[in-house]
Amino acid sequence: MKYKLLNESYDKTLIERLLEIRQIASDADAFFEPTLSHTWIDPFKIDGMDKAVKHIMDAMKKNEKIMIFGDYDVDGVTASYCLYKFFRYFLKHSNVSIMYPDRQKDGYGLRNYHLDEMKSRWVQLVITVDNWITSVEEAKYAKEIWIDLLITDHHQPLNELPDGVAVLNQNCSPDYSFKWLAWVGVAFKLIVAMLSKCKDFSSDRKNQIFNFFLPIVAIWTVADVVPLLWENRYIVKKWLELMNRHPDSLPKCLQWFLSYLNIKSPIDTYHIWFVIWPRINAWWRIQSPYDSLNVFLHDGEEQIEFLQKMDAINQERKRLQDEWLKVAEKLIDVESPILIAESSDFHEWVIWIIAWRLTEKYNKPSIVFKSDKEKWSASASLRWPDYFSVIDMLKDHADILERFGGHKWAWWLTVKLENLEKLCKKLKSYCKKKIKESDLERVLFVDTKILPQERTNWNFKFLEKFEPFWECNEEPLFLFEDLQIQKVEKVWKNWSAHMKLYAHRWNQLLHLLFRWKGSQSDLISGEISVIWKIKRDTFNGGYFVDGCVVIEDWKIIDL
Repeated sequence: MKYKLLNESYDKTLIERLLEIRQIASDADAFFEPTLSHTWIDPFKIDGMDKAVKHIMDAMKKNEKIMIFGDYDVDGVTASYCLYKFFRYFLKHSNVSIMYPDRQKDGYGLRNYHLDEMKSRWVQLVITVDNWITSVEEAKYAKEIWIDLLITDHHQPLNELPDGVAVLNQNCSPDYSFKWLAWVGVAFKLIVAMLSKCKDFSSDRKNQIFNFFLPIVAIWTVADVVPLLWENRYIVKKWLELMNRHPDSLPKCLQWFLSYLNIKSPIDTYHIWFVIWPRINAWWRIQSPYDSLNVFLHDGEEQIEFLQKMDAINQERKRLQDEWLKVAEKLIDVESPILIAESSDFHEWVIWIIAWRLTEKYNKPSIVFKSDKEKWSASASLRWPDYFSVIDMLKDHADILERFGGHKWAWWLTVKLENLEKLCKKLKSYCKKKIKESDLERVLFVDTKILPQERTNWNFKFLEKFEPFWECNEEPLFLFEDLQIQKVEKVWKNWSAHMKLYAHRWNQLLHLLFRWKGSQSDLISGEISVIWKIKRDTFNGGYFVDGCVVIEDWKIIDL
């Protein structure tokens, strides 16, 4: 593995270099202290929002039955909860329900038989959540059976949009400048747009409703791995501040949820990604998205049953994904430019994480198929490294695919079994032409080299203003060269051995910690260069260096 410095303009300050890397140097104040007035974009700039708001409000006046059809993943569940809660609790429209597809039986998206079932239940308006942007034929069928269809999504559209009451998608809206809303963010925009038309609510009441949904939107903005810039940064930063300063202001369901998880303050994006999200996500992967929904629809003692079940399912999820990853490793050809695994035994929920793990390990695009002989089709999840465009690959082979869709980080497809072998051959041939040998070598992107005179507490404290860290604003990685090792210690924490180094450079003493490297403490001596992060020392005060890797001749040395 090699590393690459992203900014070597050492005539500029450390903070200026970091801002340039994130392409926010011209508007730093708005980044560090985002405000609603500066970052918020009018929801009516999303094409079709006027039509959508008017149609929903007219449907409510007529007491029409509304069905929210959500995607079965965590983004779809939370977004459908937000709309349901807003319609039923705040707008007092009780004639509303939620429906999710069964991932294993139905696959992705709304099918004609779902529409038939809704018609039999006298549904007049269907609002899709986090899906259906590519379902042109199903939209035609909805029109044929006199169901009004409102499509809301954040995935990339194809050449033809489905025909409905409106299609709400920032990617289809030239006037909406920020393209990276999670779908729960699109739902939030719809809620805010409707609020602006509600004459029965005072300004204070509207602000209360806005703040009620803010924590749900914030959590799943992080979980959907969208860039934490502009609107997304405001939403997440604002919520984390509220959460850590006024936890009693959260919705009751969320208060009980976080209390059950026993997360200690301060909560940050790490807790969302590694503690909160996996538990909610595990449910729909193994059982039903309705169980995930129940975590939000209940609070207090009623919620405990669902939280306990959630934890048990999450443990089962971990066991199964490790088991199936071992199976997939035996199926792939590691010499192939694209890693392909196919089995009828794979569970629908597991294929995405297998693909992700394979790409993470081998630095190649991967595709994992779950084949179904009864349906005579195979569904797949795809992941890929930064150097590769899976979107271009799928568009190039659209003629033999039944369905496909996704966004920047994850795509899926469906193919007939009779075309599966042909597709795999074509994808291998395509990747062989597109992927160069040099692409396969991993590169660790390091923000910048930190100069000795820049190692000040003022700089280190200012780095905290970059928080919260996440997509497109990752925690900075620094290069520090030519450190003279003075002392090496093995330290223990939570039954794990870590390595602590004391090093000097230009009469400056540094404390470096290499986690889980205690067994290598006798291998380090003399002079080293390291790639590292800055961490606040909450125990002793000040800051320490959280060591990542040791480097030599521009190569990373694995300890």
